[in-house]
Amino acid sequence: MKPDQNSSEKKIVIPLFPLPTTVFYPNTDLPLHIFEPRYRSMVADALDGKRNIGMVLLKPGWEKDYHGTPDIQAIGCVGKIENHAQLPDGKYNILLSGLQRFQILHEIEGKLYRQAQVELLVEINDRDLTNGSFPIKDQIIKNLKQYLKNIPDGEKIEQALDLKTCDTLSQLVDRIAYHFDLPPSKMQEFLEEQNVEKRADTLQSLIELKIRLTKFSHKIKDEGIDFSMN
Repeated sequence: MKPDQNSSEKKIVIPLFPLPTTVFYPNTDLPLHIFEPRYRSMVADALDGKRNIGMVLLKPGWEKDYHGTPDIQAIGCVGKIENHAQLPDGKYNILLSGLQRFQILHEIEGKLYRQAQVELLVEINDRDLTNGSFPIKDQIIKNLKQYLKNIPDGEKIEQALDLKTCDTLSQLVDRIAYHFDLPPSKMQEFLEEQNVEKRADTLQSLIELKIRLTKFSHKIKDEGIDFSMN
């Protein structure tokens, strides 16, 4: 199911699932193991409804009030439960499919878990990639291939990305960025950027940096440079 950017239903109520290190993007998949009672209740309610869950990042300092209502980022990503399995002990394994960015308007009480009214965010300066050739798309894929061919499991990563199924520029850049090992704060910055062209430029710079670092690493290995302090 793809989000309808032209839908009049821009404000919806969804359950919130805050995590300390997980930033979720549209057009990506997130496997989750649900074990806390409040989040088991959340999944059960979601399965009885539209199957939607909003993933949000906890702000620094969350450890002081994890079982309460620690501060969370205002921008998150809503996903749909595509697959689920309830275990004998009541826990769940679910697969969440990313749909759309959202901004929290206000939280709503009344459940064991947190929920909020949110506004679904529209992508700005997105591009339809199904017709014709686009230099920005071609350059991103070219650089990505150059990077992946020089790292272990690069071919497997390229297959997992399945970029041929990306119909829009937003799908392309989000899917690639999601697979990079970045600090949660940087992942959150990328999530909060609604302008797709700016996200594409950021992704280009990231891939180019990865290429330079990979080349440098290979050079050190080939030349046997030892940076240890004796």
